[in-house]
Amino acid sequence: MKLSTFLLAGASAIFIAACSQGEDSIEIEATMPPAETADTETAEPETAEPEAPAETPVAHAATYSIEPTHAFLSFTVMHNGLSEYTVDFTDFDATLDFDPDAPEASTLTARINPLGLNVNYRADYKAGHPDSEYDTWPEALSKDSRFLNATEYPEITFVSTSVTKTGENTGTVTGNLTFLGATRPVTLDVTYNGVGSAPWYGERSLIGFDATTTISRSAFGQDSLPGIISDEVVIEFSGEFLENEE
Repeated sequence: MKLSTFLLAGASAIFIAACSQGEDSIEIEATMPPAETADTETAEPETAEPEAPAETPVAHAATYSIEPTHAFLSFTVMHNGLSEYTVDFTDFDATLDFDPDAPEASTLTARINPLGLNVNYRADYKAGHPDSEYDTWPEALSKDSRFLNATEYPEITFVSTSVTKTGENTGTVTGNLTFLGATRPVTLDVTYNGVGSAPWYGERSLIGFDATTTISRSAFGQDSLPGIISDEVVIEFSGEFLENEE
């Protein structure tokens, strides 16, 4: 082989190899992502716009009545000095004129039906009291002259005479309680639980209260079964009042 032919073939091989390496380099460079630099800006994550806070309900200055499905009234006495005996009233109502900006000007009128009682008496009353003229213990407790004497006095009432604010959400309500035909002043310790609303009541406000007081039953002429039933009677209420419709 001539030397010129050999040199020409070698040069051709070198040229082809160089071209092949160049193509591979171009392909690799094309597929690699661009390198980040200090000047590269990073996109900030999107943030959701804050939701507007829900409006706090405000009680309207209005006349309210007890919402009967969410109102509870009971009285408790000590029995034999051993246990607290609690009876629930099931039939009562009240009307409240309330202004949240002037709670001292509020007025309250309440009515209780002494025939509406719920008592946790699980025995057979007639078996234990065969000579009683009553068929059940709730009936006896309601009608017996030693107890609520509802036959002669079919209604218990309370009418407020003054309201005093004692704290941000507390106060006292003083009024006249009429029970067993006697009327005596009574003071309730009251806590205002706030205001709410329900869509089915439209724009009307719901307000809630707890109240408690202790009375002497003998002050109203009931002194039966001393030593068995305490003279002190604790009365407790918790419930909601619904703004009257205009």
